[in-house]
Amino acid sequence: MSTAVILYLLTASVALSACGSQPGPGAATGSAPPASTLQASADPSPAVSATAAVSTPAVPDATGPAEEPVAPARKVFTFPDGHISFSYPEDWSVRIQRGPGRDGPPWQPAEAIVSDSTGDDLLRVSSGADGIGCTVGPAHRTVLDRSAVPAMRDAEGTVPEFGFVVESVGGQDWYSMTVRQPRYLEEGETSSGCDILTMGNGASITSVIFNTPPQPAFAGREAALAWMATEQYAQLKALMLSLAYA
Repeated sequence: MSTAVILYLLTASVALSACGSQPGPGAATGSAPPASTLQASADPSPAVSATAAVSTPAVPDATGPAEEPVAPARKVFTFPDGHISFSYPEDWSVRIQRGPGRDGPPWQPAEAIVSDSTGDDLLRVSSGADGIGCTVGPAHRTVLDRSAVPAMRDAEGTVPEFGFVVESVGGQDWYSMTVRQPRYLEEGETSSGCDILTMGNGASITSVIFNTPPQPAFAGREAALAWMATEQYAQLKALMLSLAYA
């Protein structure tokens, strides 16, 4: 074989080797393999999986349709007399017991206690009560949240309101989250609130179960405001806004 042919073959072999070793477009010499390769070859231990889930969240496709948020499943509770009902999260529970007030026709005092998935009692709703009332005194009220309960009407035709309030009595703050007559949600120097609604079938009270005296529900107003950003607060508010009277 001639010297020229040998030199040509050697040159072609070197060129082909160089082409086969070039990185693909956008790759860097010595870079890690793609994320999909890492995930396929990684040790599938819980620690690795948890870290991957936090550090590499999925990026939604901006070109596809937006996904609608999935509302949590809810159930409906209706009192035995068929008048008051409300909806609540599917993993919560409701038990019914005798409510406050006198018992006897036409009154059927009943109370529903709502508990969360861990069994903690969170809220009470009473219906069909008679012979109960409120004792009120001077207070300074601050309303942290309020909203009408559209499917409720009291015996006078008034639409009651959900309210989360703090009332200062004797220099001490007391918190309540209830359904009230709007006049008991006025701010400033006023009387302490009354949570009794007079309905067609008797008195009704709806309130979140907070700590009772001498221990306030929250260490301070900042703690109360922080609680308003939690899922538990949102679920309790949704329950109270779902109250309906038939």
